[in-house]
Amino acid sequence: MSAIMRSFAVAAIIYAVFLTLSWVSLGSDPRQAAATVAAAFKNGDLTEVDILGTDARLGVHQLNDCLILDQAIARLGTRAQMMVTPPNDLADRTTRVCLELKQSVTEGRHGQVNFYQNYIHGHTVLARLLLTVLPISAIRALYELVIAVLLVAGLGLAMKQALRGGPTVNVIFWICFFLAFARFFGFEYFGQSLGHGPADAVLLGYALWLETTSFSAQARPVDFVVPVAVFGALTAIFELLTGGLPLGIALTVAGVAMAERRDDRLKSSVALACTAFVTAIGTMAVIKITLTEILFGQGAVMSAEGQLFARLAGSAQFDQIPPPTLANIIIRVSQGLAEMIGDQPGLVAMILLLAIAFGAAGLFRLRHSELWKRAMLIAASNLVLVAWVAALNHHFYVHAWFMTRIFAWTIATGFSLFAMAVATQRPVVPDGQAPIPAE
Repeated sequence: MSAIMRSFAVAAIIYAVFLTLSWVSLGSDPRQAAATVAAAFKNGDLTEVDILGTDARLGVHQLNDCLILDQAIARLGTRAQMMVTPPNDLADRTTRVCLELKQSVTEGRHGQVNFYQNYIHGHTVLARLLLTVLPISAIRALYELVIAVLLVAGLGLAMKQALRGGPTVNVIFWICFFLAFARFFGFEYFGQSLGHGPADAVLLGYALWLETTSFSAQARPVDFVVPVAVFGALTAIFELLTGGLPLGIALTVAGVAMAERRDDRLKSSVALACTAFVTAIGTMAVIKITLTEILFGQGAVMSAEGQLFARLAGSAQFDQIPPPTLANIIIRVSQGLAEMIGDQPGLVAMILLLAIAFGAAGLFRLRHSELWKRAMLIAASNLVLVAWVAALNHHFYVHAWFMTRIFAWTIATGFSLFAMAVATQRPVVPDGQAPIPAE
């Protein structure tokens, strides 16, 4: 079976499992969920403010949290429709979302029913299931714990391999990856988010699998296909255009390059893996579009496509967003940099530039080494992020405050290329002179 057919089959199976879970979750009591959300507002675990800035307790992105919670509670339309696309009763999905949610669960106010067709909404199904057993604060703590465990597991595995004499360059790459993401991906502000947390956990789980593979027995190129397709399908399920797609491709390119040990199979392994990822994403999208047209009609599909094209063309309108002048771009990107690490955008910008400069220097040093092909793939993976920002420049501008953190990848790869170059250097000692012993 070809890589494309395997990826198609994997994605179709995962979508079927997801729809089953969605159907089951709709059997939960929405009154219990509404009471849980109302208690969260009363206890201060939710507020009426959509965007909180650098809030490490509740997280920055409450707007998505409130949207997800409203969808998890709402029971409007047929069960088949709600299984495919969760409904909401918000007047506007871009402003006053948390205030409307509070009024809904505390005062019984409800707006006109809407079905937000743009995404698969795995976050909503997961929240719907968890709300039956956990309060909002516990759900957030669970997401943070899962992310912390994955980060520590990734670092621990790399350090263990270093002590056992594992491949030095693999140790370097994965330590740089997990350290950079632990510090610069803004988990303290997004890890507890009902929207960002699950997607971030999927990314880290995939990275941990790639790391494990890079330290294990040699795999065939085809062995990458099914796991990468699983990752692609899960990425699609939890995708809200928050950076999972470009990071997924970038991680696949560089991670598979590190996991494949044979140079003669390097290109084929990376190509097969990327094909599996893209095919899985495409399959999930086609299934979603097909089900939407069957259950909601062609108009719903055309509306969702129109919104996507508006984002691509830069014509999407957001009344509260200032025009993209140079000053406003700097302001919004700086806000995103601030949320990568402790409200210090200047420090993040300097570290990012440092990683780019010394990463490029490391790449240049590696040009005559046996690592050159892998180093090139690691460096080239950053072009995926550049292409994403270029293609969705309007979306990036509007959502720079959470999209900028994708450049934690640039920091990770820059430092890893530099460290690899240093590790592969041979000490230069003048002829006839013995090395100076350590004191």
